[in-house]
Amino acid sequence: MNVTVLTPDVSHNCLGRAHLLAELLSRTHDVQIVGPQFGDGVWSPVADDYDYEFAEAGSRLHSFCRAVPALLRLIDGDVVLVSKPRMQSYGVGLLKTLGEEYPLVLDIDDWETGFTLGEAGAFSYLRALPTLVDINSLYYKLLMERLVPVADELIVSNCFLADRFGGEIIPHVRDTDAFDPDRFSVTAARREFNLPLDDHLIMFSGTPRPHKGVEDLVHAVSELSRDDTRVVLVGAHDSDYVDELRRLGGDSLIVRGQQPFDTLPRWIAAADVVAIPQRDRPETRGQLPAKVFDAMAMGKPIVATAVSDLPEILDGCGLVVDPESPRRLREAIVRLLDDPTLRDSLGRRARRRCIERYSHDAVAPQLSEIVRSAVE
Repeated sequence: MNVTVLTPDVSHNCLGRAHLLAELLSRTHDVQIVGPQFGDGVWSPVADDYDYEFAEAGSRLHSFCRAVPALLRLIDGDVVLVSKPRMQSYGVGLLKTLGEEYPLVLDIDDWETGFTLGEAGAFSYLRALPTLVDINSLYYKLLMERLVPVADELIVSNCFLADRFGGEIIPHVRDTDAFDPDRFSVTAARREFNLPLDDHLIMFSGTPRPHKGVEDLVHAVSELSRDDTRVVLVGAHDSDYVDELRRLGGDSLIVRGQQPFDTLPRWIAAADVVAIPQRDRPETRGQLPAKVFDAMAMGKPIVATAVSDLPEILDGCGLVVDPESPRRLREAIVRLLDDPTLRDSLGRRARRRCIERYSHDAVAPQLSEIVRSAVE
């Protein structure tokens, strides 16, 4: 069966979820990844993995509409799997089904309106009125959420989204053969990436944003009464927020830019501890960070905050602390650094759970069956 995976933007990190779904489906189906391109080129971490098919588009509504006919022509699968309920993807997918027999599977991996509403609540609706000329307007996201039941099949990435929209849970899984700690040397990885050989390294991978709690992590480590511990921030881009983190962290912070996805296991191998310090915000309650499965697959000890599904996923195989508490985060990090036996035990249990529940082998058959159900 031919499957078209439709992403909202091939040039942004939202391509990551579409890329993952395509990887899972390519085991048993022919897969193409299609979407608009709003930036320059394809998102660099996975740029070389597929022959992406795209139409250049602008974020203004009228500019995007001009790209829609080209996007519709690119879709030629037996079924369309849409990543994210956005106009750029789900809206295009719905148009493709008009007058044609195109089964539609919708994937929701984030609470899109939660990102826009934030803590402002009702005021966000007034603030969003001038953005109606933009394809990412809150109102278009709300419209797409109202149309979620139109899809033939629905999948979501976590329990919050399942409670809100329904659907079957397909988490952000990992290829546990590629992410295998036995294949990598800590020392070799640190040398390759020019990281300190003898320091304790606490790693955060991903795009740094305030709601991800990176500031809390940097603050926690910068106040440790030890000079041998640093935060390694991998996946940063130039921004005022990253500059603020550099000022806060000083010598205790190492910042590196976006990396090809196939180098990620080696980066994780270099870490002593992986931190996932999510803050409790509307945008994080409906989000499950994929980096938790990177760390689990690599058998690393993890300290995370009690947000979204993280407490359940890490139950018995990671340390979970209250969100937005640098002190609690610091205490958990110190506990792990001072107890190598605990680090080893948690890491082994985390990898075992990842293989059993969150690996390609565990989840690919489930996704394939959902896609087949949409066609039948």
